Amino acid sequence: MAIDKKGNLSQFAADYVRQEILQGRFKHKEKIVEQELAEKLGMSRGPVREALKILMHEGFVEYEANKGCTVTLLSPKEAYEIFFLRGSLEKIALELCDGHLLKDCIFLMEEALEGMICEDELGDMPRLVSCDELFHKQILKSGQMERLIKLWESMSPMNGAMFLTARNSRNNSAMNELLKEKYVVNGPTSTYEIHKELLEVIKMGDLEKSKQALDNHYQATGERIYRIGMKLENKELFFS
Repeated sequence: MAIDKKGNLSQFAADYVRQEILQGRFKHKEKIVEQELAEKLGMSRGPVREALKILMHEGFVEYEANKGCTVTLLSPKEAYEIFFLRGSLEKIALELCDGHLLKDCIFLMEEALEGMICEDELGDMPRLVSCDELFHKQILKSGQMERLIKLWESMSPMNGAMFLTARNSRNNSAMNELLKEKYVVNGPTSTYEIHKELLEVIKMGDLEKSKQALDNHYQATGERIYRIGMKLENKELFFS
């Protein structure tokens, strides 16, 4: 019983810190002190320590010996790889259903879009992440292969960190310069508009066009983040 209670406390603490990071109240590179967080949440340091381990796995914090935990972003390479892998699994699901999503799944994607309209306006990042998860999972469900869904879900804990990294790349001043370069495509920028455009293509039922739309949705975003991150770090670009 004590183990269950500790697990619940750890999850509560992880949910709290995750929301604070996504809402911008815990800033990038800000230190998270176990004792201070435990006192604020009215619990011992044990569950807080476990919560920070959860968030390390999700890509929200990093730990350094003698320094403790700080808020972090995914590295450019990590972000690109996650975008690439999620997109690839969703394209496999599209192939399995020949580009025709289940009617119930399309309904849930439209419902997720409605949520995105409100959350874009309110700037509620945790809710946007939840709506994004609901939206994309329907593509996997239409493929009707359980192990494929589980493989895709294994990356779901990092979805919030992906959103945070993508937002950081859009807000960075380096974007102004990169927008002038040929590999950045002009298009919708709000979460709602981006996903609305994607769903419109997928609903047409054309497999190749849907797969191309997913490539644009995932790989183009992942590549942009990678380029900006590497540019800021003054490293040689991987892409040419």
